[in-house]
Amino acid sequence: MLFNIIAWGMSWVSVRTVLKELDAGQLGALRYLIASIVMLPVWLYRGRPLPARSDLGLVALLGLFGFCFYNLGINFGEKTVDAGTGSLLISFQPIIVIIIGVLLRRETVSLVAWIGILISLVGVIMTAIGGSAGFTLNLGTILILGAALSSAIQTLINKALTRRYHALDVTTWAIWFGTLGLLPFSHNLPEAVCHLSANGLSHLIFLGVVPAALCYTLFAWVLSQIPIATAISSVYAIPAFSVFFGWLFLKEQPTPLTLIGGAVTIAGVAWVQILTRKEKS
Repeated sequence: MLFNIIAWGMSWVSVRTVLKELDAGQLGALRYLIASIVMLPVWLYRGRPLPARSDLGLVALLGLFGFCFYNLGINFGEKTVDAGTGSLLISFQPIIVIIIGVLLRRETVSLVAWIGILISLVGVIMTAIGGSAGFTLNLGTILILGAALSSAIQTLINKALTRRYHALDVTTWAIWFGTLGLLPFSHNLPEAVCHLSANGLSHLIFLGVVPAALCYTLFAWVLSQIPIATAISSVYAIPAFSVFFGWLFLKEQPTPLTLIGGAVTIAGVAWVQILTRKEKS
């Protein structure tokens, strides 16, 4: 999860970079075409496994929510929502995951975990306020909230499927379904690739290979090993890494409140990771 949150933190910077050269639909489709190509030799090496016919609908939903709807919401939402508001809204995803899991009686969350989650949420709010002059409420806000909900549903479906299938196979099938869902929202993909700068192309390849193909495979495996509350709480640390990479690569200057918020967020994540581990032992 540490590797994932660092890579996903960098992905926000890469998305902002590539959106200067591609529209939102083109970015989503090209990113997951790359991820689909990466997963193809893995699938062939593993003997071309396929899900049971009874699980095809669930796999399709995983692809649509986790890779199609989520990416469309983020890519189109970032056009009108500032970074602070966006990071706040998407960071509600762990809370949504845990609430749905509890309502469905699939997960139990201890008081220790709830306290850590709330500490992290306070840190995210501080980071968002520190990074923006004010919150902008518009269509982009709704799209990013929809992306958070889509990601929450994806996490729960992922957990269910990895009980029956290997994480590599689940991620491969879901990425392929998600890519099919993204293609209708794109246009002139060969021409778009030809007009990409070297910097834009490198960020696009990174988005397809690392945060998409590799990180989602690792995430599916993590969900099969530990409780959702423990895994998903670490997602709160992504904005802290995104702020750091934004400063490093895009020269975005974080405010003192943003830095304090990042520290509080990571403290909350550490609380959940360390104390829930002690609770189990």
